[in-house]
Amino acid sequence: MIIYRYLSREIFFSTFAVAIVLVPIIVSGRLINILTRANPGEMDLLFILELVAYRLPSMLMLTLPLALFLGVLLAYGKLYLDSEMTVLRASGVSSKQLVGFALGPAIGGALIVASLSLYISPIAFQALELSYAKRDALNELDTLTAGRFQKLPDGRTVYTSAFLEQRSKMDKVFIAKVNKDSDKLEISYSDSGAIQTNADGRRYLVLQDGYRYTGTPGMADYQQLKYFKYGYLLPERKLVIDTSDPWSKSTLELLGSSSPELIAELQWRLSLPLLAFVVVLIAVPLSRTSPRQGRYSQLIPSILLYLVYLSLLMSARDKVDQGGSVGLIWIVHAVFFVYGMSLIFFDQFWIKSLNKLPNMSSLLKRNK
Repeated sequence: MIIYRYLSREIFFSTFAVAIVLVPIIVSGRLINILTRANPGEMDLLFILELVAYRLPSMLMLTLPLALFLGVLLAYGKLYLDSEMTVLRASGVSSKQLVGFALGPAIGGALIVASLSLYISPIAFQALELSYAKRDALNELDTLTAGRFQKLPDGRTVYTSAFLEQRSKMDKVFIAKVNKDSDKLEISYSDSGAIQTNADGRRYLVLQDGYRYTGTPGMADYQQLKYFKYGYLLPERKLVIDTSDPWSKSTLELLGSSSPELIAELQWRLSLPLLAFVVVLIAVPLSRTSPRQGRYSQLIPSILLYLVYLSLLMSARDKVDQGGSVGLIWIVHAVFFVYGMSLIFFDQFWIKSLNKLPNMSSLLKRNK
């Protein structure tokens, strides 16, 4: 138990350190993607942070298996580099026992990924769809920023110097729009404006004590109208939540579905915890290294192996999404599981096979 606690603690700290590095990178990438796709003034900072928070569980589903994989590689690789593994092997700890010591963190990581993929992530995506629906249901004026000219979807450019009384009133309002029928510019300016609702439930932006100018830019044909009150009818927008996306459906809804798209989503959710478990079985024998090789000698090949594993899973998921057999996903898992078990139980075979391969230095000597 002392050895198990020691190795588990090393794996935990290494995994946590890798996750601390990976998560900000992935979140910043997602944040940049959102910012590049958003129009100026369309999203405020609070809404963007809300989107990133709701997408965080889906990011962690793919980040945690990689962090666990690299954590085992770094933790066990450090023990090999510091000759601690030599002491453990001399004390009677076999390579199979080393795998057994890593099963605890592997099962714990798989359970965390399972909770994220099967329960937390669908709830987060449902909340994300609700946020989008609430955003779409907002009135155009609700997205305005005081002290800034903003162009609305209907072509109007609106400016207000300040919002008052919880955004129910506006100070110094400017509205400009080109009439599509007459190609004339319509400009309205008032000292104040307020949102009012009539008896039919329709909402109006009512401007008070202002002027309205109509004319053609560059021509001296402008007409001036002074008004005490002038109302703009605000469009009606209803709260519509999109529930058709498979990733926003609960796992119970996916269980009885016959749609290939929903079946692929269910199999993907079930396969991610198994991914976290299998990569640990592969990482333990791959972490074997010597002080001459260095701590990070196996890191790049191992990451490439993980990327191949994940890419094959994604390709199999796409095939299932298009109507292919569900067994494609599990064949990929079976192949890498067998590969991991062969590394554990037939490690001498792989070592001898790799030793037979010519290294770069011998090839260079032959060329000379």
